[in-house]
Amino acid sequence: MAKDNEKDQNSESKRNIWERVTPREREKIEAHAENYMNFLTVAKTERKVLDYVVDILRKEGFSDLGAGDGFSGRGGYLVHHGKLVGIFVPGKSDPAEGFNLIVAHGDSPRLDLKPRCVYEDGTFAMLKTNLYGGLKKFQWLARPVALWGFTALKDGRTMEFTFGEDPNEPVLTITDILPHMDRKIQREKRLSDAFPAEKLNILAASIPPAPEETKDGKDAKDAKETKDKADKGKLKNALLKILENKWGIREDDLISSEIEVVPAGPARTVGLDGSFIGSYGQDDRLSVHAALTALLGVKNPTKPLLLIIFDREEIGNYGSTGAQTNFVLRLAGRAFEAGGTEPRHHAVLEALARTSALSADVECGQDPTFKEITDDLNSARLTFGPCLTRYTGGAAKYGASEAGAEYMAKVREIYDSGRVIWQNSLIGKQEEGGGGTVALTLAAYGINIVDSGAPVLSMHSPFEISSKADVWMTANAYRAFYQKA
Repeated sequence: MAKDNEKDQNSESKRNIWERVTPREREKIEAHAENYMNFLTVAKTERKVLDYVVDILRKEGFSDLGAGDGFSGRGGYLVHHGKLVGIFVPGKSDPAEGFNLIVAHGDSPRLDLKPRCVYEDGTFAMLKTNLYGGLKKFQWLARPVALWGFTALKDGRTMEFTFGEDPNEPVLTITDILPHMDRKIQREKRLSDAFPAEKLNILAASIPPAPEETKDGKDAKDAKETKDKADKGKLKNALLKILENKWGIREDDLISSEIEVVPAGPARTVGLDGSFIGSYGQDDRLSVHAALTALLGVKNPTKPLLLIIFDREEIGNYGSTGAQTNFVLRLAGRAFEAGGTEPRHHAVLEALARTSALSADVECGQDPTFKEITDDLNSARLTFGPCLTRYTGGAAKYGASEAGAEYMAKVREIYDSGRVIWQNSLIGKQEEGGGGTVALTLAAYGINIVDSGAPVLSMHSPFEISSKADVWMTANAYRAFYQKA
């Protein structure tokens, strides 16, 4: 990389990453992007994110801290309810002196199938959905979608399945109405009212069961009554039969299923120059991949390292797998045990108060088509590297976790000395909206924490856009933090 470390990386002299990297670094950017795009393609749900991460950790020699397997020198991981994972890497210093912690989240806005979701209407069998997270409903209409399912049966067995991802199998879709006829039902309404959530129903099937032959001599009236009875619900029954034949799922099993509706198809390279990545779920799987890459790239750290990948961030961090649980206490306690120290509650709390942390979450990138929603002096630009976002929240900083000036200075120094190309940012103009991250819940433990992540365009859409250069530089930033915080 060009030698300009003496310049403030966040000054007006900042430039496009592509102008500052060497040809060899460009090759690294492309290789990193290929690995990241594969992750996006195979890990479209929070459970699959966890599976991907745990598989890599096992290959790297990490031990399962929840299985009683003991602790290896490489590190350990702790899984909670199949959707939340925490990772520990020992350092030269004692855990009681605090950790270098990065937190991210593996869930993304999507549609879920309702517990009772199969129904028949006219000549179609349909599936009812439920919104998950903040999304624009109209973006999910008239596009290919796939099902990623997890089902738990009463006998204790579980099964997983996908439908709509193999190029040789069908996809599913949510229909829309033609523009010739949408004036009253959509066009003249507010956007929030024009696309009711209860109408985001999936077109699933239309072939009725094959008719049964009538026995010779059967009364014509009896035959008609039998046929009329069979006709009621025949398409619903046909769809239920497909679910049972394909995956052994009966209608009642849907009550204990998690079936997520996600955009079908792989992550794609975007742009005539191939410099962008387009995919569902980059909020926040971009940060997950970057943080895991950074953690595995640090050898013999000075301070012990923690990485937590939470679930349910997109719906407020609630629930047993969200950041509002006490999971950070559990993970820190296991780190104490791995180092041979009793995890007394007060000692663990003191260690967290001495911890330096990043809330690894993507940032709103400035879109040249919609610049009016952003403050030009504090906007994140794609290709300018990961952001430091001192506070999020809404107008008047409500719901924000604001990092102190001293901690901002510390992270600035870490990034600059680590030759990270980074930028200052805020989510947008005041009173235009706002948003939050897991930083608020972690700060409740007295942890010094600031948001830092790559900018993306079309956030929360089925096809979010990131820069390959930013993706690579974000992993470098997180590695620098782990090494020097």
